[in-house]
Amino acid sequence: MKKEFAVYVQQYSADLSRLCMSLCGNKTEAEDLFQETWLKAMRYYDKYEKSKPFDKWLYSICVNTYKNTLNSARRRFQYIFKTSEESDSFFNSIPEINANNREDYHLLHAAVRSLSRKKRTVIVLYFFKGYSVSEIAEILKIPEGTVKSRLSSAKAEIKRRMTYE
Repeated sequence: MKKEFAVYVQQYSADLSRLCMSLCGNKTEAEDLFQETWLKAMRYYDKYEKSKPFDKWLYSICVNTYKNTLNSARRRFQYIFKTSEESDSFFNSIPEINANNREDYHLLHAAVRSLSRKKRTVIVLYFFKGYSVSEIAEILKIPEGTVKSRLSSAKAEIKRRMTYE
C-alpha cells in the first residue's frame, strides 16, 4: 500500500497543487489545503475504489476539504497577492501565459476570484482541470443540471466583469 500510494503522490502532486492554488488563490492556504488533502487521502485510502480513477477521488477530497474550511468566517474571497513574486509565481505556473497575455490572465484571475465559492469551484474543475459536467457532478455530489447552471451563470458573470472592468 505504501509503495502504491507513493506512486499516486508523485503522479498527482503537481496537479493537486495547481487545483489548490486555483481554489484558494493564496499560496499559504493552498499549501494547507494540499497537505490536508493528502493526509485525508492517506487516512482513507483503504476506502478508495481501485476501479475508479484516483484523480477524481483525490480531487473530490480536495474540494470537500476546501468547502469545509470555508465555513470559517476568516476566509472571504477578495484575495490580493501579498507580493509581486507571489503573483508572478502563480501566473508563471500557467503554461500558456506569456508577456502578451499576462494582463488578460490577471483580469481573468480577478474575475474568477470574485465568483462565489460554488461557481468558482465548477469553473476551476471544468476549465482548469478539464472535467466534464458529469464528472464534476460526481466529484461535487450534485446534479448535472446544477453544474450546468453554475457554469452558465459563472461564465456570464466572468464575461460581464471582463467586459466592463
